[in-house]
Amino acid sequence: MDWALINPWWLAIGAACVPCAFVAWRWFSAMSPARRASAVIARAALLFLIAAMLAGLSAVRRTDRVAVVGVIDMSGSVSRFGSFGADAEGRALGPEDAARAFLERASRTREPDDLLGVVTFDGRALAAAAPARADVLGRTLVPSGTEGSDIEGAIRLAAGLVPPDSAARIVVFTDGNETAGDGTRAAAELAAGSSGVTIDAVAVPFRAGTEVVVEGVDAPARATSESTVPVRVTLRATGPARGTLRLLREGEPVDADPRSPGDGLVVELAPGTRVVTVPVSLPPGRVHRFEAVFEPELDADGDPIADRTLDNNRAAGFTITPGKGSVLLVDGVSTMGDGGTLARVLREEGVDVTVVQPGAMTTDVLGLQAHDLIILENVPAEEIPRAGHRAITDAVRDLGVGLVMVGGPDSFGAGGWKGTDVEEILPVALDLPDKLVVPEAAVVFVLDSSGSMNRFVFGSPETQQKIANESAALAIDVLDERDLVGAISFNNSARLVVPLAPNDRPERAQSKIRSIPSGGGTNLPPALEMARQQLSGVEAKVRHVIVLSDGQSQNPERIPMLAAQMRREGITVSTIAVGDSADMDTLERTAAEGGGAYYAVSNPNVLPRVFLKAVRVVRSPLVREGMFQPAILATASPLTEGLGAPPELGGLVLTRARPEPGITYAIASPEGEPVLAHWPVGLGQVAAFTSDTEDWARDWIDWDGYRTLWTNIARQTARAPVSSSGEVQSQINDGVLSVHFEAFDESDRPVDGLAVPTTVYVPGGDDPVELRLRQTAPGVYEGQMRARTSGSYVVIARPSRGGTRLSPAFGGASVGAGVEYARVEPDTDRVAAIARAGGGRVLDGADVPDLFDRTGVEPRRAMTPLWPVLLWWALFVFLLDVGTRRIAWDRLVSKRFGADWRAAAADAVRDR
Repeated sequence: MDWALINPWWLAIGAACVPCAFVAWRWFSAMSPARRASAVIARAALLFLIAAMLAGLSAVRRTDRVAVVGVIDMSGSVSRFGSFGADAEGRALGPEDAARAFLERASRTREPDDLLGVVTFDGRALAAAAPARADVLGRTLVPSGTEGSDIEGAIRLAAGLVPPDSAARIVVFTDGNETAGDGTRAAAELAAGSSGVTIDAVAVPFRAGTEVVVEGVDAPARATSESTVPVRVTLRATGPARGTLRLLREGEPVDADPRSPGDGLVVELAPGTRVVTVPVSLPPGRVHRFEAVFEPELDADGDPIADRTLDNNRAAGFTITPGKGSVLLVDGVSTMGDGGTLARVLREEGVDVTVVQPGAMTTDVLGLQAHDLIILENVPAEEIPRAGHRAITDAVRDLGVGLVMVGGPDSFGAGGWKGTDVEEILPVALDLPDKLVVPEAAVVFVLDSSGSMNRFVFGSPETQQKIANESAALAIDVLDERDLVGAISFNNSARLVVPLAPNDRPERAQSKIRSIPSGGGTNLPPALEMARQQLSGVEAKVRHVIVLSDGQSQNPERIPMLAAQMRREGITVSTIAVGDSADMDTLERTAAEGGGAYYAVSNPNVLPRVFLKAVRVVRSPLVREGMFQPAILATASPLTEGLGAPPELGGLVLTRARPEPGITYAIASPEGEPVLAHWPVGLGQVAAFTSDTEDWARDWIDWDGYRTLWTNIARQTARAPVSSSGEVQSQINDGVLSVHFEAFDESDRPVDGLAVPTTVYVPGGDDPVELRLRQTAPGVYEGQMRARTSGSYVVIARPSRGGTRLSPAFGGASVGAGVEYARVEPDTDRVAAIARAGGGRVLDGADVPDLFDRTGVEPRRAMTPLWPVLLWWALFVFLLDVGTRRIAWDRLVSKRFGADWRAAAADAVRDR
């Protein structure tokens, strides 16, 4: 026992024992001396055990065990440029091969009690193997697939894996070109801390050769409308190179060479940096995105002559100009992609309309800034990525962009918009109207959990199982709280993961589905039979089963037969085949026999969209078709100004009114369901029209009010021009985004004392970063953040004064594509700095160091808390204490009672 570990509770409890012992002695004074003594001993022992537990009594032993964690850089630059030699068959080795061989050579003196672990990293660190006594080097090492190189995160993860009773040594294999964090800082903090971590570093060598890098595209952050701006492209070459530089604006080529319009500019590059300036005449519009691409000269075989990597041959930038934006109509109606009747009518009324298909819609805030209004015309939710949902919401709230959702069979709740970010800003509620008591749908997910589902998806650190589980969990959000949801997993046998029950607590079902593991074979029929039993006798308008499998099931002939039987019982079956190994024929026949839909998925990354589409099949009851007479409500809505009595409509998507104030309901059905509603959200306006503009509205198209209504909606909900309260200037240098905001009033005088919360939308669809700017000069507010991921960083400053919000300011900057490949030489100085800060050595990959050397390693204390053992002893002593006071056991040992007992025993055995 280490007395230094004793808690102050020890003294407090010990002091309390004195009066307790006195009271106990008075209480026990009526007992015999033997019972009194034993009771006092039992009570004292019980108090001692309780005090010891509260004091944190622990057993401490000293050990010199060493734990080594290899931290392997598997980022793009190491994989692409690293030189690791070849194996016996001449195949090039990767960083994991070289690091594994190094660790094997350096572990020859490893003792049985020593530990070895492995961490891999690129833009994100993964624990490939926790430190263990077993051989962990034979495990498959995969990167996370995240762009960049985070040495700091990898070092901290490795240190966190080391048990506290082991001396830690971390060996980092890296090129030193980190794009996030600070590995030197992490090494210094860990070495200086109580953990006593030692960090060695191995510099990864690079192959020789010429590389060309497009370092950036510098376009003016803001420019006047339809002006000519200089776009500067910075190129860097490590040796002589020749190629063609092409500049694109919104994907269209710009004449970079006046001598040959339409072609790129041929450039000769010497070692070093060169800046090429291209004048660009801006057309009408608000956002102008540029991309520069360097195409190296090719040899006779079509291979680059002096440029090995093309990933770092492009970069992007953008310019913002004032002016009126267009209306973005996302067309889910017309097969021709022309927007149908609605687009034609708006254009005839002088509205600038840009029509795109749902799959081609921009999904970032920068792209949406070019538009004043977004119209989603019968667009299902799964056709737009989740990042696009959030971008729409942010554009409405923060930029003032208007939004109109138009109904149809694939819109609103029927289109799967329930549970999305867009639902939060709609003026109508998407769950079922209260009068519908019977559940609309009962859905059972049947998910393959065989061993093959544990395969990693290409380009992702996630397995097929994880993506499938997450997809099913996301699909639950689309279902109503009164819908019934269940889930079954199957491998060799079937397991009921979520019993069929109302979807009133979706997070519980989602948690269970996300935890489904992989392993075993594939046997679908028992799972399908279990799903049938779950749905049998259930009262719901739609009973549906969604099956996902990636393999060949046992007894495949039974599967379509079961689906046909379920269909006869009113249960439909849809199937999803994942990958090339799935039994596509059987699954397709199963869907046909089961009256459902069949989906073949080659890339598991699209599973979320497929699951949402499969769930939407059961949401059709949210659509009510049939002629009805809409009523214009007396709410003085500007959207219905000038309308007469409307003709009948042929259908609508069922929604209901929301309880929030500020919503204007302009048109309703005879039953009171909203047909047209609108309200302000943040800086923007949002409207919902729950009927459509084509089939259900066929009697409206020739009505004069059709044109009036949609012209009013487009003009009243579109973003209104506002005077700017300031200007945002942003630039990125050495991985740091600097934001500079200048605030001014109508007379262009600086404005002081503002609160300037700023949102930075980062590339890749990650959560935006909130940045608060500080005033550094009259009217000047500044802030910084790390920005090392390639892509456009969109900055929205939202100044306010005295709690009153002023108009926002918009800006941003870009990091060139292939930021991971921008540095074509290893940063050996940084590798050495990490080793020095970590108190370790700079090792050569060809060396054979002794990583488990105990020289200078101080024995560490291994502390084992004793409270579990003491708790059981305390329970035993407590029972002994109670028994001592309640049972007169002393009679058994008294002289008189003992004599009588002996006499009785002797009389009983006397020979009669």
